[in-house]
Amino acid sequence: MLEAASMCWGVPGKVIDISGHTAIVDFGGVRKEVMIAIKKISPNDLVMVHAGIVIGKLSLKDFLANVALYRDILAQNFLDSGLNETAAREKATDETNKLLDSFGIHHKG
Repeated sequence: MLEAASMCWGVPGKVIDISGHTAIVDFGGVRKEVMIAIKKISPNDLVMVHAGIVIGKLSLKDFLANVALYRDILAQNFLDSGLNETAAREKATDETNKLLDSFGIHHKG
């Protein structure tokens, strides 16, 4: 019998505080306490969280690449809701830039 492959979805965030084996991570205004499964993590690190666990640190380049994927998904949602392609992309980009600004990352793209 052939089984379907499963996919894991990590969420990028920024470490705010660390206490023992847990960290407070900001996901663009939503802060959650998560477990730490990596070594050498510090406040302000950009991280990937899956299932409530920090599974890796991200470079700014990788963080931006992950956020760009979310922007593309958001743009598709706007398209599906009836916006034209230009308006959907502009709205998704604006929302993504607000998210990045909340992290203190000023990137327009």
